[in-house]
Amino acid sequence: MQSILLIEDHEGARHRLTEVLNRAFVSPDIVAASTLSAARPIIAERAFDLIVLDLSLPDGSGEDFLREIFAIHPKAYVVIASIHDEGVHLAGALANGAQGYLLKDRSIQELTENFIGIRDGRPAITPSITSKLISMVNDQRIVPGQEPKVAEADDIRVDVLTERETEVLVLLSRGFSRPEIAGFLEISRHTVATHIGKIYEKLEISSRSEAAIFAERAGLV
Repeated sequence: MQSILLIEDHEGARHRLTEVLNRAFVSPDIVAASTLSAARPIIAERAFDLIVLDLSLPDGSGEDFLREIFAIHPKAYVVIASIHDEGVHLAGALANGAQGYLLKDRSIQELTENFIGIRDGRPAITPSITSKLISMVNDQRIVPGQEPKVAEADDIRVDVLTERETEVLVLLSRGFSRPEIAGFLEISRHTVATHIGKIYEKLEISSRSEAAIFAERAGLV
């Protein structure tokens, strides 16, 4: 892993992860980007041995950006570094092709060992995430080899959502980005991310495409 692209908007986390990567690999060439708009031309220009990607970025979702990465570089090795350990984030990231998922608030030593493990063929996954993944598979919320299941509108009533969550669902299903939704509703991007997490949990879905299907079935769009 000599060439690494680190996509992280928080300066402190970016410096911390850079330190981890320098410890884990020998003289790596690390390119950093703080937004998706900054990362896109970099991705278009060159391939990387490893991409470390945050999920919550100022101008969009890292989960959605995974599809862009793999459209250009189908063999890319992407590890999510996030503060989110909710099942919806984990399911979405892995379903979209991420090969690892690390909680970036763990110790530098633990994160370093996680990345070193990649060299030995081990996936970079925080142990607690592994336990959650196993639990999700056992609960049949993720079934390897099958498409994610979207509940029929009759199975889960739309009124489980708050009025604000319904507004966010409609905008999300129409293709608007998180920053655009925040602008339309005059709320913060963090609040949008929180609403989306609750929507995914209540509707038992894990991606924007599933949200769009549900909204259409429910007659919201």
